[in-house]
Amino acid sequence: MDMNRKYTGVLCGMLSAVLLLGSIPVSAEETIEGPLYENLNYEITDAGTVTITNCLQNAVTCTVPDTIEGKPVTAIAPSAFAECYFLEEAVIPDSVTSIGQQAFSACSALETITLPEHVESFGAGVFDSCTALKEVTIPGGIAELPQATFYECSGLEKVDLPEDIQVIGSEAFYNCAALTEIILPEHTNTISDYAFEGCASLTKLALPAGVENIGEYIFHECSALTAIEVDPENAVFSDQDGVLFTKDGVTLLRYPQAAPWTEYRVPDGCTQLTNGSFLDAAGLTGIDLNQATVYGQDTFFRCTGLTEIVLPEGVTELAGYMFAYCSGLTSVTLPSTLKIVGLYSFYACGALEEVTVPEGTETIGAYSFFNCVGMKKLHLPDSITEVGDGAMGYYAETEDTEPQKIADFKVVYNRNQAIYDFVELYGLEGTGKGESRWWIWLIVLGGGALLIGGIVLIVILRRRAAIPKPVPGGRQGSAKKRPEPNKKGKSK
Repeated sequence: MDMNRKYTGVLCGMLSAVLLLGSIPVSAEETIEGPLYENLNYEITDAGTVTITNCLQNAVTCTVPDTIEGKPVTAIAPSAFAECYFLEEAVIPDSVTSIGQQAFSACSALETITLPEHVESFGAGVFDSCTALKEVTIPGGIAELPQATFYECSGLEKVDLPEDIQVIGSEAFYNCAALTEIILPEHTNTISDYAFEGCASLTKLALPAGVENIGEYIFHECSALTAIEVDPENAVFSDQDGVLFTKDGVTLLRYPQAAPWTEYRVPDGCTQLTNGSFLDAAGLTGIDLNQATVYGQDTFFRCTGLTEIVLPEGVTELAGYMFAYCSGLTSVTLPSTLKIVGLYSFYACGALEEVTVPEGTETIGAYSFFNCVGMKKLHLPDSITEVGDGAMGYYAETEDTEPQKIADFKVVYNRNQAIYDFVELYGLEGTGKGESRWWIWLIVLGGGALLIGGIVLIVILRRRAAIPKPVPGGRQGSAKKRPEPNKKGKSK
């Protein structure tokens, strides 16, 4: 018998068998040349083990046997059950040690799954888009919950993680909107980027002592999150009243989106705010930045309740998207130390009417004041050396519509070529002029003077060439000697 030949599998549900074969009896152990797609397809490997490769798409329930043809079933192949839209229940035997990438992807009716006790690895996205799945117990032996394990499992309410878990992969619980609580085991040391993004019902999360690495935006769109608690024994991170910091307090990592305060003061000693640290904190109406002068991207992105901001002296750069979509922001005070207004910094801050950028600022980033529909005046200093594309004066109703000029918008400046060029290019109203190009005029005038001087010199030289040379004897006249006059004045 050829060991690499595919076989039909075990009967997983009488309904599927009847749909395909009617009343014709079929042996679950029958060997055939190609895949029959009865309920399961499988292959026997060279190592003498069985891998489940496929399942009938309209199967409702499926219990995978632990042996087929007397050989142990040890693996579920990548995408083996993917898009089995009618599958409601699946049981995987303890003999299985590996479940491949996206093995149950888009099984949108799957409500319950029994996993083997000694499975050693999951592939990425193993349960992605299983929207009906409500509760899962991850067995021991799994050290890493891979990328997108429960991606878009919007109905997931509870997950029990084993003590062996060390890594929570990126987007592992992305958009698990019904998940209200998750307990991270003590051995967890890494939480990767976007791990809990979109967990809109998650109210609290406790970081155990072993956590050493935290990715970016792990709590993005966790709209119910009120506190992030950290074990006091943790050597890397800490919390202050539920706000996540580095252990030394120098860097604020994440302000919970649903924190109970409307006013917040950054604690003494904190000088840095990381990417997205206050992102979507819509309930926050005021913030005292205190000593914080270094900011990451998206720091206050979509803080729609924020009405005014005063940036402290020492700030040199506003990072990209820093106040983007802060639709309630009406007042901005920028420090004299500012050098760079980053791209999209105040994008779609529709309530801003007037902003003064301080002298010394050199760069206005692309689209930094784009879609500021209420803005009437933007004061720019002569120190500006660069103005990015679409930086000011325009808005667009949607991404697909052509930008329109903001009515009555004016750029207030004195004399600056970069600003002047931008104003002219975009047809905006400006109060200033371009830089005086005196050096160009100096070159032109100098060149003209040299040209005129050259012409004069040539004329002089030509005239000198036409003047008669002295005649021997000292009298001037033509080169031909004149006849001497006689005593009576007549020539000889």
